[in-house]
Amino acid sequence: MNHASTIALPSYRMKGSPAQATLPGTLVRPPVTPRVFTLKHSAAFDGSGYPIFTRRWEAQGETPLHEHLFYEIVVVESGTVEHFSAEGVRKLHVGDLIVIKPHIWHQYKNPRNFGIVNCLFDRRILMNQKTFFSLVESAFELFVRPAGPSAMVPPVFLHASPAQRERINQIVNDLLRERREKLIDWEAALLVHLQDLIILISRLYHGIFPQEERSLSDETRDFCNEIVMYLESRFREKISLADLSKKFHVSASYLSRVFKRRMGMGLIDYVNRLRVEEACRLLSTSDWSIARIAGEVGYDEIAYFSRRFRHETGQSAREYRKAATTGVNV
Repeated sequence: MNHASTIALPSYRMKGSPAQATLPGTLVRPPVTPRVFTLKHSAAFDGSGYPIFTRRWEAQGETPLHEHLFYEIVVVESGTVEHFSAEGVRKLHVGDLIVIKPHIWHQYKNPRNFGIVNCLFDRRILMNQKTFFSLVESAFELFVRPAGPSAMVPPVFLHASPAQRERINQIVNDLLRERREKLIDWEAALLVHLQDLIILISRLYHGIFPQEERSLSDETRDFCNEIVMYLESRFREKISLADLSKKFHVSASYLSRVFKRRMGMGLIDYVNRLRVEEACRLLSTSDWSIARIAGEVGYDEIAYFSRRFRHETGQSAREYRKAATTGVNV
């Protein structure tokens, strides 16, 4: 049973949309307000350049409302806190875990002796792990399959038993030790321990949200995973359904159908999602013009890029850059 409790908040109304009935504890976030800061990579990672980082952290007060471009796994080790996200405010206790995808806004409020372990990693570290995600289906759901417009998506909340917490603590200590000592092949060791942690969290997730009976065969799922990995490495190029169907020797209708069943969104929509995510990274880490960034991620027309960017993030590229360049330390 998940011991995290939810505190009801008043509902908000999206600009230009009809009023929405909200369940207790559910908050619909306006597309621009409240203002969300983008946490910089340099504020979260240690500067070594390796995209896996683990730390123990104690809250000294309320954190700003923020998002980031990396994945975050949070393990609550002590105390309590109120966690604010798109679902509302949820009180967290020892043993609770949070999986936070890129661009999912959140905030900690009213901490009381609150201490956590953060495991942070860049999504690109996992994108060449095709076999891993083929074998660990719940990990695919948690870390690869898109979840809808990020402004409306809360993190995933789980709860670990004492025995599970003991195992998580072992993995966390291994991650901390490898990062600290940096012995030979420490980067590979970090990846192995991260995969151990993801498998454990995936089992917790599966126990609460069991997958429905698979409607796609293992062969078809592996085929879709191959498409995803291909798109991850080639999304900046001109991509069409017709060209992909020729490359992978299947009909366009079959490719479109099975990809949407696997990923929950159309193939071209997925490409646009990847392009916008890379644009976010460049907006926060470079001083390139918005027009140059649009071209770099695969858009020939700045107007179309602007529409797609606002559709995915709820704000303009200029607004996103302003939030990112005034990013906060947490």
